[in-house]
Amino acid sequence: MESTPLLENKDKKDKSTLGNLLKANVVFLVFHLAVNIRNPLVTQYLYKRYSDEVFDNSTGFANTPNQTCYVNKSDPGYMLQEMVQERTSNCQTILTAIGSSLSVISCLFLGAYSDFLGRRFLFIVPLIGEVLRYVSLTAVIYWNLDLRYLYIGEALDGISGGFNGVALASYAYTADNTPPKNSRTVGLAVIDFTTYLAAAVSSVSTGYFIKELGYLYPSITTTSLMLLSLLLVVVLLPETIHRDRRSQYPTPMKAVKNVFGFYFSKDFGPKRIYFWLILAAYFISYFGQAGVYIVQYLFQLNLPFCWGPELIGYFNMAFCLTMQLLGIPVIKLLHLCTSDPGICIITGVIQAGAFVLEGLATTDFMLYSFVLPNGLAAPLLPTLRAIMSRMAPAEMQGSLFAGIGLVNIISSIIGITAFNEMYDATVKILRGFAFFVCAGFQLLSAVIIVVFVCTSRRVVDTKTSTVVVNNEPDWKPGPIISQDKAVTENTT
Repeated sequence: MESTPLLENKDKKDKSTLGNLLKANVVFLVFHLAVNIRNPLVTQYLYKRYSDEVFDNSTGFANTPNQTCYVNKSDPGYMLQEMVQERTSNCQTILTAIGSSLSVISCLFLGAYSDFLGRRFLFIVPLIGEVLRYVSLTAVIYWNLDLRYLYIGEALDGISGGFNGVALASYAYTADNTPPKNSRTVGLAVIDFTTYLAAAVSSVSTGYFIKELGYLYPSITTTSLMLLSLLLVVVLLPETIHRDRRSQYPTPMKAVKNVFGFYFSKDFGPKRIYFWLILAAYFISYFGQAGVYIVQYLFQLNLPFCWGPELIGYFNMAFCLTMQLLGIPVIKLLHLCTSDPGICIITGVIQAGAFVLEGLATTDFMLYSFVLPNGLAAPLLPTLRAIMSRMAPAEMQGSLFAGIGLVNIISSIIGITAFNEMYDATVKILRGFAFFVCAGFQLLSAVIIVVFVCTSRRVVDTKTSTVVVNNEPDWKPGPIISQDKAVTENTT
């Protein structure tokens, strides 16, 4: 195991490096502004293209006035509307599958090698792929090209790591700049809440942008923002990996072993079961939330809501602002009375209730009632990441988050595909069925955390869940120990 310290200065391990975190969050904010303008833009653009295609090719609809929704199920337009929804869902599934499947390999090696080549490298490569992906969308919109040209951008994005690569870089960089204490939980949560802030800022403006100027100018804006985020990394972001480590990078086989060693290597002894439990809880929760994400747009675009871009923008703003405003206070408050696993259990149950409310919604007010409990449950995923990060050695954070990135990719591919198919199959019977299933996954995740707490009670500090490891070359991880009884780190 590497004995070289992860950060340039050993003293930085004892406190957060606020300057680096602030610069990183500027990059995250610009990046997520682009992402959160593009996501609804793509969904609504695909819906518009397929709507024009289906209705223009159907007898009697060439001169039909523009309608948001057909309500009468016996109306031929209603059946065409359902066809549009299905085609949009299928196209989203294909785009996700192309980009995500290719990024599995790239994120695996990007994360592992970033422990040696540096975090700036881990940011720059995926951001280049994101820029190319956004350029492809702009070209399709400008020249009204076949939608299959979007596959090229998704493929280039996947090869470079794309969104998942940038997310991996964000988590690893934050772990580099925070000590393995409760402040790391907050630091990792801030990444997600920066995302929500960007989404809140962009949500309403995107709706008006699309309504007033169409789809081209929002697409040009997102491409420009993505280029800006790449420039900010090059100009502003300091490196956190010691220069000596950059000449020590491992063979590809060793890099892969570093990523999966937390779960399979005998060096981690009894700690492997705890990594497995937290990873399972994370996978199940993320699987449901990622899968239901695209369904939410389709749910809002069609009966019984029939929302347009403006109303979707208002909802997204409320959705993101509550997560931004409530997330950190909830973590701080719950840290006064419980551990990180306790936070996961509580927020997992709340998240399940929120999705049940959304699935039952039949009016605008009922749909908005989902927003508050969803905001209270915002700490669930970042807290799970923080638990795993604190169990891993400091010099293996990139490898750890590479594994988490793989889970994000795999769960997104399976989740989006499964939930889109589920929604297509149940939309005429029970529109909220997909949300009920997602709620069940959140409850299952909470149950797994209960198992984690029960099995690790004797070895995990119930107040901080902190794990401190010894970095001597011949050291092998033993059972998880509390912070108070931690072995002093030895670095060279």
